[in-house]
Amino acid sequence: MSNFFQTIISFLLVFPIVIFIVVFFVSSKISRKTKAFGHAADITTVVLFFAVPIAIQSLFQIETVGLLIGIALIISVILTFLEWKSQKEIELISLVRKIWRFLFLILSVTYFVVWCLGFVFKVIEFVN
Repeated sequence: MSNFFQTIISFLLVFPIVIFIVVFFVSSKISRKTKAFGHAADITTVVLFFAVPIAIQSLFQIETVGLLIGIALIISVILTFLEWKSQKEIELISLVRKIWRFLFLILSVTYFVVWCLGFVFKVIEFVN
Protein backbone atom coordinates (compact mmCIF):
# COMPACT_ATOMS: atom_id res chain seq x y z
CA MET A 1 0.00 0.00 0.00
CA SER A 2 2.84 2.40 0.78
CA ASN A 3 4.30 1.62 -2.66
CA PHE A 4 1.03 2.80 -4.20
CA PHE A 5 1.18 6.13 -2.33
CA GLN A 6 4.83 6.53 -3.24
CA THR A 7 3.94 6.02 -6.91
CA ILE A 8 1.13 8.59 -6.72
CA ILE A 9 3.35 11.17 -5.00
CA SER A 10 6.15 10.57 -7.50
CA PHE A 11 3.73 11.00 -10.41
CA LEU A 12 2.40 14.27 -9.00
CA LEU A 13 5.93 15.59 -8.46
CA VAL A 14 6.83 14.78 -12.05
CA PHE A 15 3.58 16.21 -13.43
CA PRO A 16 2.43 19.11 -11.22
CA ILE A 17 0.19 20.25 -14.07
CA VAL A 18 -2.12 17.37 -13.11
CA ILE A 19 -2.59 18.88 -9.66
CA PHE A 20 -3.24 22.28 -11.22
CA ILE A 21 -5.88 20.88 -13.58
CA VAL A 22 -7.63 18.81 -10.90
CA VAL A 23 -7.71 21.65 -8.36
CA PHE A 24 -8.85 24.10 -11.03
CA PHE A 25 -11.65 21.79 -12.15
CA VAL A 26 -12.87 21.06 -8.62
CA SER A 27 -12.57 24.66 -7.52
CA SER A 28 -14.36 25.97 -10.62
CA LYS A 29 -17.32 23.75 -9.74
CA ILE A 30 -17.37 25.21 -6.22
CA SER A 31 -16.50 28.88 -6.86
CA ARG A 32 -15.90 31.36 -9.69
CA LYS A 33 -13.34 30.61 -12.40
CA THR A 34 -11.07 33.52 -11.37
CA LYS A 35 -10.84 32.19 -7.83
CA ALA A 36 -10.41 28.65 -9.15
CA PHE A 37 -7.27 29.66 -11.04
CA GLY A 38 -5.87 31.28 -7.89
CA HIS A 39 -6.60 28.23 -5.76
CA ALA A 40 -4.99 25.95 -8.32
CA ALA A 41 -1.93 28.19 -8.55
CA ASP A 42 -1.59 28.34 -4.76
CA ILE A 43 -1.68 24.58 -4.30
CA THR A 44 0.54 23.90 -7.32
CA THR A 45 3.16 26.32 -5.99
CA VAL A 46 3.69 24.08 -2.97
CA VAL A 47 4.27 21.09 -5.25
CA LEU A 48 6.55 23.09 -7.55
CA PHE A 49 8.78 24.00 -4.58
CA PHE A 50 9.55 20.28 -4.35
CA ALA A 51 9.36 19.37 -8.05
CA VAL A 52 11.79 21.98 -9.43
CA PRO A 53 14.78 21.00 -7.24
CA ILE A 54 14.08 17.31 -7.85
CA ALA A 55 13.98 17.84 -11.62
CA ILE A 56 17.18 19.89 -11.62
CA GLN A 57 18.90 17.35 -9.37
CA SER A 58 17.94 14.44 -11.58
CA LEU A 59 19.08 16.16 -14.78
CA PHE A 60 22.18 18.10 -13.78
CA GLN A 61 23.17 16.58 -10.41
CA ILE A 62 23.07 20.06 -8.86
CA GLU A 63 21.57 20.62 -5.40
CA THR A 64 19.29 23.67 -5.68
CA VAL A 65 17.07 23.59 -2.59
CA GLY A 66 19.06 26.28 -0.78
CA LEU A 67 19.31 28.38 -3.91
CA LEU A 68 15.57 28.13 -4.47
CA ILE A 69 14.80 29.18 -0.90
CA GLY A 70 17.27 32.06 -1.21
CA ILE A 71 15.73 33.26 -4.46
CA ALA A 72 12.24 33.03 -2.95
CA LEU A 73 13.36 35.14 0.00
CA ILE A 74 15.02 37.73 -2.25
CA ILE A 75 11.89 37.95 -4.39
CA SER A 76 9.83 38.38 -1.23
CA VAL A 77 12.04 41.20 0.01
CA ILE A 78 11.97 42.98 -3.37
CA LEU A 79 8.19 42.70 -3.71
CA THR A 80 7.72 43.86 -0.11
CA PHE A 81 9.94 46.87 -0.75
CA LEU A 82 8.07 47.73 -3.95
CA GLU A 83 4.74 47.39 -2.14
CA TRP A 84 6.00 49.63 0.67
CA LYS A 85 7.15 52.27 -1.84
CA SER A 86 3.83 52.29 -3.71
CA GLN A 87 1.62 52.14 -0.62
CA LYS A 88 2.56 53.43 2.81
CA GLU A 89 0.27 50.89 4.49
CA ILE A 90 1.05 47.31 3.54
CA GLU A 91 -1.79 44.80 3.56
CA LEU A 92 -0.12 41.57 4.60
CA ILE A 93 -2.57 39.10 3.05
CA SER A 94 -2.50 40.91 -0.29
CA LEU A 95 1.31 41.06 -0.24
CA VAL A 96 1.71 37.37 0.58
CA ARG A 97 -0.75 36.48 -2.18
CA LYS A 98 1.25 38.57 -4.71
CA ILE A 99 4.52 36.97 -3.63
CA TRP A 100 3.05 33.46 -3.77
CA ARG A 101 1.53 33.98 -7.23
CA PHE A 102 4.78 35.49 -8.53
CA LEU A 103 6.65 32.46 -7.21
CA PHE A 104 4.11 30.27 -9.02
CA LEU A 105 4.98 32.00 -12.29
CA ILE A 106 8.73 31.77 -11.71
CA LEU A 107 8.59 28.11 -10.65
CA SER A 108 6.26 27.16 -13.50
CA VAL A 109 8.53 28.73 -16.10
CA THR A 110 11.58 27.15 -14.48
CA TYR A 111 9.92 23.74 -14.44
CA PHE A 112 8.94 24.07 -18.09
CA VAL A 113 12.48 25.09 -19.08
CA VAL A 114 14.00 22.20 -17.10
CA TRP A 115 11.58 19.78 -18.77
CA CYS A 116 12.46 21.10 -22.23
CA LEU A 117 16.20 20.90 -21.50
CA GLY A 118 15.80 17.39 -20.17
CA PHE A 119 13.89 16.38 -23.29
CA VAL A 120 16.57 17.86 -25.57
CA PHE A 121 19.37 16.21 -23.59
CA LYS A 122 17.67 12.81 -23.73
CA VAL A 123 17.09 13.13 -27.50
CA ILE A 124 20.73 14.06 -28.02
CA GLU A 125 21.80 11.19 -25.78
CA PHE A 126 19.58 8.79 -27.74
CA VAL A 127 20.93 9.97 -31.12
CA ASN A 128 24.54 9.64 -30.01
